[in-house]
Amino acid sequence: MSGPSLNTSELFPWLSEHWSFFMQRLESDKLAHAVMLEGPAGCGKTALARAMVARLLCREDLPHACGFCRSCTLLAGAAHPDYFELQPEEDSEVIKVDQVRALIAKLDLTTSISERKVAYIHPAEAMNGAAANALLKSLEEPNGNTILILVSNNPGRLPVTIRSRCQAISVNQPDPRLVLEWLENSSGKAPEMVKTAIRAAGGSPLRAAEFLDSPGLDAFAQVRAGLATLLTKPGSVSQLSNELSALNPEDLWRWLSLCSGEVIKSIMTDQPLKWLPAKPSLLSKPLLELQRLADINRQLVTTQVRGDLLLQVWLIRWAEQGI
Repeated sequence: MSGPSLNTSELFPWLSEHWSFFMQRLESDKLAHAVMLEGPAGCGKTALARAMVARLLCREDLPHACGFCRSCTLLAGAAHPDYFELQPEEDSEVIKVDQVRALIAKLDLTTSISERKVAYIHPAEAMNGAAANALLKSLEEPNGNTILILVSNNPGRLPVTIRSRCQAISVNQPDPRLVLEWLENSSGKAPEMVKTAIRAAGGSPLRAAEFLDSPGLDAFAQVRAGLATLLTKPGSVSQLSNELSALNPEDLWRWLSLCSGEVIKSIMTDQPLKWLPAKPSLLSKPLLELQRLADINRQLVTTQVRGDLLLQVWLIRWAEQGI
């Protein structure tokens, strides 16, 4: 961990209840020795985990890390001897068993500065089977005064034996009204632009913030414009497929699912969409199937399946709705 320690005033507003729960458990000595922060990406789990780590290691008895004691200073400089971070090594997407064994050996040492040792493991689902099994005993009976904090975007990929040994704190997507207010205040962007960013991010506040400061919204607009064009020019599938293949595939499939859902809602409520030409022949049933297929294809992004072929097939089926 590097950079300044976070305190509660710097946490995102939708994390206040999670922080209160953590502090109540800590102060009543009921905090589990293994905590898992779980929920979709972009909702602030990393910020919460870092604030928790800082507070657990801080030598002052305050509602948040003081940021000035020796412990906080060492943590900010990535030199704290009682803090250990575990994540996939460079050029790897997997946390390996040797990494876990090395962590366990370090946790066996006595504390140097802080009252306790803290390990931060992220993303927890990156542990392969052997690594997860190696961690089980430490999760159940860690040596000394040790707290393990695991963060997971997809806890379903973790073995039940890991999940059952952790105290779960779910960090879900916050209330859209809270996200809208936060983004409007922090970005200074127009409300309509902020709403579009939130839709493009699938409700994820931090991803929406990234889109507001990057070409992400232009790419989202490109997808919408391309889908609208296909309904009037179905012969342009190959051209659009080539253009969209350059986009982040996970974002692309999320947007294709989102656009399908928007059209379905438009049909059901009889409310036209600004980005879609009037096409009364569109039907909900094939659009529901396209939305389902987009969601399935998003799960295949990390596999060996040919993404370009999946995209072309999907676009052909979309274009057929306009014929």
